[in-house]
Amino acid sequence: MPRRKQIDQTPRPPALLSRRMALGCALSGLYSLSAARAAPGLRYDIAANLPSDGQSPAPLIVAGIADSQCGHWASVLAPLLADALQYSAPFTLTTTTGWDGVTGANLFDIQQEQAVPPSGIIAPGTVVLAALTGDSRVHYDYLRWVPTFISQQPTVAVGKAALHRSFAGFLKGQPLRVGVSRYGGAELPTVLALDLLSLRPLPITGFATPDAAMDALRAGTVDVIQLPFDADYSNRIAALQDDDFLPLFANAPTHSAFQNHGLPLDFATVYRQERHRVPAGLLYNAWAATAAAVSMKAGLMLPILSPPATVARWRHACQAAATAQEARDHARDENQTMLTGAACISAYAEMSPDISVIMALRRWIALNVPRWRDAAARRSSPAAAQQNPN
Repeated sequence: MPRRKQIDQTPRPPALLSRRMALGCALSGLYSLSAARAAPGLRYDIAANLPSDGQSPAPLIVAGIADSQCGHWASVLAPLLADALQYSAPFTLTTTTGWDGVTGANLFDIQQEQAVPPSGIIAPGTVVLAALTGDSRVHYDYLRWVPTFISQQPTVAVGKAALHRSFAGFLKGQPLRVGVSRYGGAELPTVLALDLLSLRPLPITGFATPDAAMDALRAGTVDVIQLPFDADYSNRIAALQDDDFLPLFANAPTHSAFQNHGLPLDFATVYRQERHRVPAGLLYNAWAATAAAVSMKAGLMLPILSPPATVARWRHACQAAATAQEARDHARDENQTMLTGAACISAYAEMSPDISVIMALRRWIALNVPRWRDAAARRSSPAAAQQNPN
């Protein structure tokens, strides 16, 4: 009789079994997807965009023009990374058009099918925001990117008076006009926060720069604007305070690293002061995800199928680049913080909420945008302009 193979029947802890099963499924999925992408006659190497020491690297895609924040970070990081990775030549930077980086993100996704795909992409958080809100231009999946470097900077909501002085006044029926670039734009965290406070925000579009928003606030066209907590923030807020405008809250986590640099109270703290309870629910989680996305000014991402050894090399290179004087000087000049390693992974995870949160956000947008547009049309119609206010 043939000998039967002995089976190890030693009991194993359930947690160990589940971890092994999850790892096996993940590896199986990676290998099958990699094999599926290697079409007959096409030589595809997942590590082709990540050469060994002494070779020239594949290009880095920049989701923006050379003069954008991502373009500036790319010019700083590219030589530092090439040196840390010991490449014989610097990275070629492929800049793209588009103010929010969606064009560059789509290009990065398309070029993954090339024989030699790009090394990675340097993208702003607005590409994540566009995906969260269901923008029809998005043809990429940011969840299939591996973060290795993130530069952060929060935003601040500014209005006529502090919320604890005017909260009751805002509830008398008049909507709170919020200056935004567009519906679903980078000011979405402020609009969401005001809605969670039941302040009936009404976004007024067309204010794409801080200066334009400040002019509209002074002119009385809007009641609230959002400003970046950048190097010019102190001068801007000082000028606005002369006209009795104050910071309302920061779109930042409670224990933000910027608290020691003059950042106003975070939204969660203001919410607890006004509502006497801790904020919770799907829309609050949506606010946290959009605020985290908007705060990412530049993120260096690799393709999801990059080998673990390659990801480890890049993360080590990004850590080395973040300690270089050039990167530290640029971050200080822009009033941004650099995140690498575990902090980078954690920050990117905040932009990747559960699907129920994403659906709640998109439902909230779908319900409110028609109402906002109708209100804007009534405000701009000739009949409304000629109506007697008395």
